Amino acid sequence: MKALLSILSGIILLAVSGCCSTESKISMGNNAVLLDVRTPEEHKSGYLEGAVLLPLAELESKTVNKIPDKNTPIYIYCRSGRRAGTAIEKLKAMGYTDLHNLGGLKDARKKLNIPIKK
Repeated sequence: MKALLSILSGIILLAVSGCCSTESKISMGNNAVLLDVRTPEEHKSGYLEGAVLLPLAELESKTVNKIPDKNTPIYIYCRSGRRAGTAIEKLKAMGYTDLHNLGGLKDARKKLNIPIKK
């Protein structure tokens, strides 16, 4: 019983310390596009460095001009991840193939290790 308690304590300690975190960091390639699908007002309050603002409402009309190669890796974020998911569905329907939902702004910052700019 003591040994089992000791093992469980060690596992809990490792999990809490972040040693074995399942949240992975993402490394975007040189040709990848970081896409912010929030509104301009949300973007002004803070955005990831290097992100292209393309509000969800304008996605279908402006994506081809901003991202002509439909095989370009596109990493998308919004406030919570919901609009990013919608953006992925719209982009798939337009023929884009390499799409990634980063979730909300803070989630995307953590995954990419990119600072938030204001």
